[in-house]
Amino acid sequence: MAFLNHLKHLMPNKKARLHTIIHSAAVESGAIGLATAQIPGDRFVIGAVQVGMVMELAAEFGKDLTEAAAMSIIESAIATVMGVEIFNGVIKYSPGLGNLANMGTAASVTETIGWATVEYLRNS
Repeated sequence: MAFLNHLKHLMPNKKARLHTIIHSAAVESGAIGLATAQIPGDRFVIGAVQVGMVMELAAEFGKDLTEAAAMSIIESAIATVMGVEIFNGVIKYSPGLGNLANMGTAASVTETIGWATVEYLRNS
């Protein structure tokens, strides 16, 4: 995310910057999910990426979020995708298929959290 995040400053408008922040975090989360599917605790690493994304999105809206506030936003957004997480937990430990499922889940959950955060920040 660090490399793509630097590119956001070259973006001409806020919409492009928001897309860059969210998509780069989703790609990073997906890569982490692919590489660490059978390792317990991969959610903590992915969660750190998501907290960073939420804080970057808040900065784009001129708001200062603490880590606690960012975690609160993430926790409320993650409640909407628990079904995907439960499914992923069942096949996660299957080599190959589990890695792909973990990658897809991590990326899609990050995208969901990102766009939910944008809607929250627009309306607050």
